[in-house]
Amino acid sequence: MARIAKPEALKKGDTIAIVAPGSSPKLKYLKLGVKRLRQSGFNVYVHPQCFLKKGYLAGDDRTRANALIEMFVDDSIKAVFCARGGNGSIRLLRFLDLDLIKTNPKIFVGYSDITVLLHAFSNGGFVTFHGPMPAVNFSCGNYKFSLDNLLNIIMTTEPIGKLKNPKRLGPIKKYRPGKVEGIITGGNISLLNNLVGTGFLTSFKNKIVFLEDIHEEPYRLDGYLSHLFLATDISQAAGFVIGQLVDCNPTRRTRPSLRLDEIIDEYFGSLRVPVITNVACGHGTQNLTIPVGVKGYIDAGKKIFGITEKAVR
Repeated sequence: MARIAKPEALKKGDTIAIVAPGSSPKLKYLKLGVKRLRQSGFNVYVHPQCFLKKGYLAGDDRTRANALIEMFVDDSIKAVFCARGGNGSIRLLRFLDLDLIKTNPKIFVGYSDITVLLHAFSNGGFVTFHGPMPAVNFSCGNYKFSLDNLLNIIMTTEPIGKLKNPKRLGPIKKYRPGKVEGIITGGNISLLNNLVGTGFLTSFKNKIVFLEDIHEEPYRLDGYLSHLFLATDISQAAGFVIGQLVDCNPTRRTRPSLRLDEIIDEYFGSLRVPVITNVACGHGTQNLTIPVGVKGYIDAGKKIFGITEKAVR
């Protein structure tokens, strides 16, 4: 398998650009996130596109796409952080010059709706980062865990090893036994589902796949997972990391429903590969950064998920 490029490591004093590929952020949250990045020793440039509004979008598609391209080709920018997720990032794939972006690899961070861009950029391009966003995770009271974990990964030119959950979440849990090493990929379940058939979704075969989501009832997760297992090679994954599934339990008690744990068991309980759960990736306020496109490992018996390859150069 051809290896993808690694972006240059971030250093104190470097400039981080913030863009909004999907929805626009709340200004007070963005300001606080920017303040905390600056307090950590970085220059921060907030692209004016972040303040645009077109319905639930942060400006029209071409404007949002052009903002991304501008930040990747600007040599003064060393990392590109997404202000928030929301909706609409998939609409940019028609307008992005992916060849131009991939020839200018930079640290690119986001999650949720940003899943589509993590895959588009890492598919034959460069390592991306499923991680916290300034107007979401850096604007809350317990931001330090997410920020420290992100900076450790994008500033360190050595493999970071074992990832550790925040204390409030408790330890990682074993779901299916075993050990495995493989390239890491994954993201938001509903957004991975949206990428099926587009050509932008990376292969899951022989990879460690992490999954997370929010505000999806069990019947919807059931449909998304059915589609992924029928339409992609996800059944050939080497192992699975189940992250945070926030508010994904049935909301109407009068309506018959499967429980969330039943859905997880039906898709992952009988697999003959390692599966771990309760990993702090996704929509929890305290968010582990997971590099997409580097080697990692699962040791389900020891309840460990780790990174065995450096993510930046």
